[in-house]
Amino acid sequence: MNIQESVFKKLFGRLMPLIMFLYFLSFVDRANIGIASLTMNQDLGISAAAYGFGAGLFFVGYFLFGLPSNMILARLGARKWIATILFVWGLISTSTMFVHNATELYIIRFLLGAAEAGFYPGIIYYLDHWFPIMAKARAFSYFHMSLAISMCIGNVVSGLILGMDGLAGLTGWQWVFLCEGIPAVLCSVVAYKVLLDSPRDVHWLTAEEKDWLIEKLSSERATKEMGSASLWDVCKKPQVWHFAAIYTTLNIGFYGILFWLPQIVKSMAGTNDMVTSILSAIPWITAIIVMGIVAGYADRSPKKKKFIAVPIFIGALGLLAGTYFHNLPVLALACLSLSTACCECPVGPFWTLPSRIFDGLTGAAAIAIINAIGNLGGFFGPYLFGLVSTGNNYNMGFIVLASMMILSSALAMLVKEK
Repeated sequence: MNIQESVFKKLFGRLMPLIMFLYFLSFVDRANIGIASLTMNQDLGISAAAYGFGAGLFFVGYFLFGLPSNMILARLGARKWIATILFVWGLISTSTMFVHNATELYIIRFLLGAAEAGFYPGIIYYLDHWFPIMAKARAFSYFHMSLAISMCIGNVVSGLILGMDGLAGLTGWQWVFLCEGIPAVLCSVVAYKVLLDSPRDVHWLTAEEKDWLIEKLSSERATKEMGSASLWDVCKKPQVWHFAAIYTTLNIGFYGILFWLPQIVKSMAGTNDMVTSILSAIPWITAIIVMGIVAGYADRSPKKKKFIAVPIFIGALGLLAGTYFHNLPVLALACLSLSTACCECPVGPFWTLPSRIFDGLTGAAAIAIINAIGNLGGFFGPYLFGLVSTGNNYNMGFIVLASMMILSSALAMLVKEK
């Protein structure tokens, strides 16, 4: 085994399991409202439009606090700041069990988004400072793969927890938020001990491996835009807005599917809540398989945009096909699985594009801006889907999401790669 293989094996073996697990927790706490809504909405008298608005408000807080959070991380270091983020979001997620109406749901979802805002862009920034270019697409894809894993396992676990209704005087949906919020608080201690800020600080790389990795990262960093450019300077860069537009339109499709998937599946199959949660895991299992395949090909290719644009377009076609098969549950679920996988697999290759251009505080700001603006799609996706859907007819919602994904695909094709 040569030194490159040895370093990559250790990076993927030592860093990625914890990082993936933390993102797993992040998405469980972000998206468990989808399973909880199966009973929570009726208990609290929350309408479809109000639920979509409340689910999406997470991303308003996320948008407003993403940039300042990532700038703090760049100055303070990932170790301290990510641990702090974990602790705070875990407490807020757990507190969702105490909401009594739509207004309180709006407030808690906004606060959860604000607390969690720095985690995703912070990890992207962190991975960019540990993984060379030839391993970045896999690192970003594996990180994002934990989202799909969280939806597979999280949906089933949330469905089981939902069945604890009445235990200790709590409803099933209250147990969901309680059981799935506490682990983030506990993992804040683990993150503080493990996520060191530099390859120089770790004991599991040999001196030779550290020198090779630091030299490799330094040589790549020399080709990027660095320094401490002002926020205004970063905002004036056309690439930032181009990447943000791609990510926003993709996320409108992705989060529209994510937050409504359990209710869509239930309307198609007419099943109970437990079976619905199990069936809702199928699209995410498909996504895990497709992401692993696409990430491997993307890392071996010098050009990345085809691994972004083509899957997104195929995903849009899957949503449109779903409008014709909504009365055929098996085919409809297959279309949703295709669309979900095609929304997920481009994310790893996508984040290699800005990471090739920006570094330092400029990179932290650029990544945070792209992520913050892009995640506004998480607000508009579920809200628009709920707004245009009537009863259990989600066809118009599928068409809206597919249109945004086609636009995202077109924007990705316009990227100029080095």
